[in-house]
Amino acid sequence: MDEQTKNLILEKQISKVGKKGDDFYKLMIGDFLGSLLKAEDSVRWAASMLGTVDYTESIVCSKPADKMLESAIEILAGMGKILDPAVDCSEPILTALVGSGFMNLNPTIVCMVFSTIDENSTSICITASAKEGLIKQRSSKKAVKRMISML
Repeated sequence: MDEQTKNLILEKQISKVGKKGDDFYKLMIGDFLGSLLKAEDSVRWAASMLGTVDYTESIVCSKPADKMLESAIEILAGMGKILDPAVDCSEPILTALVGSGFMNLNPTIVCMVFSTIDENSTSICITASAKEGLIKQRSSKKAVKRMISML
């Protein structure tokens, strides 16, 4: 996934906090005045100023690639939302949007690439990307470590 697409997805997810603020303003001060205050746009702009931190780790599993792929799909579906599965190619790729960091509230993109070593072993490269502010949550690293522990 290219850097621009990754940043747009993360910014959109973070701006959902601002959307909740917009709904609150409309409820409290009415539709007209509430529509003038666009917290969603402000939050999206602030998210675009944050740096994106990536973390990558590779593991080797003693199971065939198709079994590991099935397990990963099940785990990622439980952790968040699968974005773009490319499972029909020679090296299947799974991409998902999950929560990570403090209380799993920081949106994080997890990308997994499955490479067959032989019929009974698979190499999995797991990369996670998340926006990080002044207080580092290490969301990317936590997402990768959690995925590895669940596999």
